[in-house]
Amino acid sequence: MRRLFLLISLLMMVGSLDVSALDLRVVVYDEAGEPIPYATIKVKSIDGSKVLTGGVTRDDGSFTLQIEQHQLPVLLEASLIGFTPKEVRCESSTDYKIILQESALELAELSVTASRITHRMVAGGISTSIEASPLANLSDVYSVLRGVPLVEIEGTEVRVAGKGTPIIYINDRLMTDPNQLRNLKPYLIRDIEVLTNPGARYSSSAESVIKIYTKREQGTGLSGEVKLDLNNQISSPMGYQPYLRLNYRLNNWDFFTSVMYKDEQTNHSFPSLRTHGKTDQSEWINQSTTKHKEGVQTQEYTIGVNYEDEVQSAGFRYRIAADKEDSWMFSDLTSNHLRPTPEAVERYFGKSQTLKPWNASHRPNLYYLRRFGDWKAQIDLDYFQTGMSHSTERAAEGHTEAYELSGVENSHGAKYQSAGGRLDISGPLWGGRLEMGGEYTKVHNRFYNHLDASLSLTDLDTEQREQLLALYLEYQRKIASEWSATAGLRMEHLENKYIDKGVLDPDKSHTTTNLFPTLAVSGRLWGVRTELSFRSRINRPSYVQLQPQYLYVSRYEYKVGDPNLKDAIDYSTSLTLSKSWLTTILSHIYSRDCLTPETALFTDPTTGVVRPYITLYKTVNAPPHHALSAAIVASPTIKWWKPTFTLRLSKMIGYDLWNFEERITNRKPTLALSVANQLTLPGEISMVFNVGYTPFGNEDNMEFTAPILTSYAEISKQWLKEKNLLTTLSISNLFNTTHSVRTATRYSVMESTEHVPPRIAFTISYRFNSSKDKYQGTGALESVIDRMNAGHD
Repeated sequence: MRRLFLLISLLMMVGSLDVSALDLRVVVYDEAGEPIPYATIKVKSIDGSKVLTGGVTRDDGSFTLQIEQHQLPVLLEASLIGFTPKEVRCESSTDYKIILQESALELAELSVTASRITHRMVAGGISTSIEASPLANLSDVYSVLRGVPLVEIEGTEVRVAGKGTPIIYINDRLMTDPNQLRNLKPYLIRDIEVLTNPGARYSSSAESVIKIYTKREQGTGLSGEVKLDLNNQISSPMGYQPYLRLNYRLNNWDFFTSVMYKDEQTNHSFPSLRTHGKTDQSEWINQSTTKHKEGVQTQEYTIGVNYEDEVQSAGFRYRIAADKEDSWMFSDLTSNHLRPTPEAVERYFGKSQTLKPWNASHRPNLYYLRRFGDWKAQIDLDYFQTGMSHSTERAAEGHTEAYELSGVENSHGAKYQSAGGRLDISGPLWGGRLEMGGEYTKVHNRFYNHLDASLSLTDLDTEQREQLLALYLEYQRKIASEWSATAGLRMEHLENKYIDKGVLDPDKSHTTTNLFPTLAVSGRLWGVRTELSFRSRINRPSYVQLQPQYLYVSRYEYKVGDPNLKDAIDYSTSLTLSKSWLTTILSHIYSRDCLTPETALFTDPTTGVVRPYITLYKTVNAPPHHALSAAIVASPTIKWWKPTFTLRLSKMIGYDLWNFEERITNRKPTLALSVANQLTLPGEISMVFNVGYTPFGNEDNMEFTAPILTSYAEISKQWLKEKNLLTTLSISNLFNTTHSVRTATRYSVMESTEHVPPRIAFTISYRFNSSKDKYQGTGALESVIDRMNAGHD
């Protein structure tokens, strides 16, 4: 923390040395006296031959430009498509007012070329303007997101650098279906905000938020989209995903439906997995090669109706989904028992198959939104339920691939049920904006686990009942002409009851109350857009991680959960500096009870005796520690080429490890480099080529023992007169990505190498008409459903 404040002080000292700089404030209006946002301002030499600096006006039509004192006098030029450019002579430091007149030229006769992408500070993060930029000409939303600072895309997975998977809002509506993101058309996207320190209105578990704002599409009658995704991972069967969306608009009503089916197979291979274990009585080395194949089938159906007029909006949506999974694992294991007496190295061949038949989930959602002048209030009611899933695993082993040794059969399953409600109220107050509300969720989950009798482990039959009450309050307002502040507070009260075979277990139940403050101050400091923010957040274990069920992996490997896991809490402080196309982010995070995977010895739950030669995979709460990070993002525009360069350096402090008897206190930092390239070519063709490189680093208790290289390439084209037809060809992991990591504890050291083969995908989509449903329900169970889906790997 001292280093961070020292760095801030140095930055302020550097800024204060620029005594010869002059700030010129310009406000641009139209003939009616209305401010003109996004007008281009240029400062030119008095003869007009040289442009000294420039910028773009803000929403209030103002912009502050910085030049050197000795350059006076200069010319100020304001221009915007649809208006006649105008120049003003500037001889001193004062405020200048420029009035633009509408041009007599028709916009349709003009050829508009986007030349730069603008960024601005918002509370908790950065906003990128997409419209009238090269990004608006790309083929799909994922290509657009790849060009936004701090956003990382792998296939269709969206992440924020250093902040994990974000919560996504589209026009201030929480995204509850990934198809909502896929269906966005780049030319309709206005702005994308990336919040690395979200405010109090967001869930305390939200580490980052992406907010996408679009221009409204008009139209009535029938509209829709049909899409087909084909993908193939090397040595895997072809996967496919057809999708159909229809919407019928009649006056203020929308009637909508969608259908999606997905069939995909993936391969994962671990060329090397080596575990060195040691206790007072024994020592061993297990080394294996593993191949894993997984097939997933998913189908999803949605129907809904929505009504909207000038003062209110209401709607109902019902979604039913079902999934089916089959997986196969083949391993070649050698086990070397070193103590108490050396034994001959044993070799085992193993195969296992896990079958999970179709299981359906139901999710109805109802909302009502009402506007009261400048204020609005919205209530959401949400429900989610699955059937009891049943996964059956059959495993066989042998010293040869005839698998002559006896096999085992295990089964496990879970049923999830939850209901919730949410209220949000927002509007202007005392010159600022107030947002407040709350939510309530109730959860009732059931789990069972039955292991083969030969494993001598207890079965599981548990219930988990949970109630969460959350209240939040957030206020934002300007505190000076160019500064604003946002402050918020969120309270969450959680009651969790653990029931074992119908009996409440008070030792494994808990009640917690947490407060999560947020604060952000942003503005312009010596010509640099600046924001200082603070936020606290929580990361709760998944429901599976809280179950003490043993899952069989192989003869020498098991997984287990822990009902006594604590919630992880982070306290994050960030400083963001941005000027033109260059952004710098400095941050400090204090983590308490961080959830991290770990290897451990296997203690028999009935006898309490350590079973030798077996590795146990589990999740634990790490000791408190700090993390410092710095990121530099450069996003210039060079004609039709729009690159984004990102350099990120981070280091954990206080996260010590034990490598058997050796304590490791000074962990290496993590360095991550990436280049995202967007190319807009003639003929409605766009190209993407992204590369990421991590030469070294540590993440929690894992150390990267070899450099990691990731890649993604894409080419797309829009067809037909209205650009209704889109084709995209992409390839990920072009260079055969390999991940090599080491995990060390007091009793074991595990080294693993995973190979991720390339995946090729082809997408063809056709849309007709342009109107979409105006459903604005956000749901109230997103954080609960995330905890249901996590922890199954």
